Amino acid sequence: MNEKAKQPLTVRDLLFDLTRDGLLDEKKIPAIDDHLQAKAAHRSEPTFVKLLLALGAWGAAICFVVCLAIADLIQSEFPWPFAWSAVFLVAATLLRNLTRHLFPHQLALALSAVGHYFALWGAFEISTDQDSLAASASVSIVLCLVLYPLYRDSLYRFLSCLLAAACLTAWIVADEVWPLLHVEMLAKIVAIGLVFMVRPDLRVLRPMGYAMAVSIPANLFLVLMPDDVLAAPWWPANVILALSLCWLYQWTAGGWQMLRSEPLVLAVLATVGLACFTTPGVLAAIGLMVLGYARRDQYLIGIGVVFFPTFIVVFYYEWQISLLYKSWVMAGSGAVLLAARKYLSLRQWAREAVE
Repeated sequence: MNEKAKQPLTVRDLLFDLTRDGLLDEKKIPAIDDHLQAKAAHRSEPTFVKLLLALGAWGAAICFVVCLAIADLIQSEFPWPFAWSAVFLVAATLLRNLTRHLFPHQLALALSAVGHYFALWGAFEISTDQDSLAASASVSIVLCLVLYPLYRDSLYRFLSCLLAAACLTAWIVADEVWPLLHVEMLAKIVAIGLVFMVRPDLRVLRPMGYAMAVSIPANLFLVLMPDDVLAAPWWPANVILALSLCWLYQWTAGGWQMLRSEPLVLAVLATVGLACFTTPGVLAAIGLMVLGYARRDQYLIGIGVVFFPTFIVVFYYEWQISLLYKSWVMAGSGAVLLAARKYLSLRQWAREAVE
């Protein structure tokens, strides 16, 4: 037995053997590689472990800041907060990129959280009370843009994009620039489409896509704020999300001509109906679930599944109507769903989809 025969057969060797024998098109090998890498990325660390790492990083960051305060090393005068931010962020970036072990990576994440804290603190110190949120949003966005390609860690990239989106939303709400809420949501939808539909091969952009996917429905919880606090009209959000869903339907089905088919006609009519009376969070959750199903992405499906029932409850309690009328609406909705189920059971395409 020669030396080559003793070596284990890898997946890539198998693919090249199939290509050589004419059983596989060589052009499909990159797509298979991308699929295998996606599965490996999903198996790297469970979601709850990543969540615990994020919480641990923030806890460690608080301990770092408290320690520096006790040692009288923190000064609020400009430019000390930004100087400390630069020190911690540079140290975190170098530590993350030069090591391969888990503990240094966790330490780097904690250091980066401290660096962001000092950067936001510096933004508040150099701005007035009216411009503090605008300054913090600008600093967080700049840090995200600069460090995203440098700090090669998916969890950090996700958190930094989420922080930038949260600071931007806080500034829009505080300054009551209501039209920008809808512009921001449209920009996030475009970003999600770019990451998961136009360039799914650029896996470096996935953390940003997931951050935007979480940020859109999270922002829509603003519908719970009283009208005298949040005076933003929500019908533009429903219009944007409904149009985005229709575009997603045709992309998933394979083209605009498929919108003439009976299943998609029903889907479009249901979407328009939801856009006329429901809260925009329901449409956002449906869009994430549809996109996750089309891309077989468990994270997008999970985000949509978590937010969908939540916004159903929000929609129910948001109604300024009596409980008797709400009960009639719930009963009527159940009757409509049962009728829809009966109708679908009689359609051949629906039975084939279930099978």
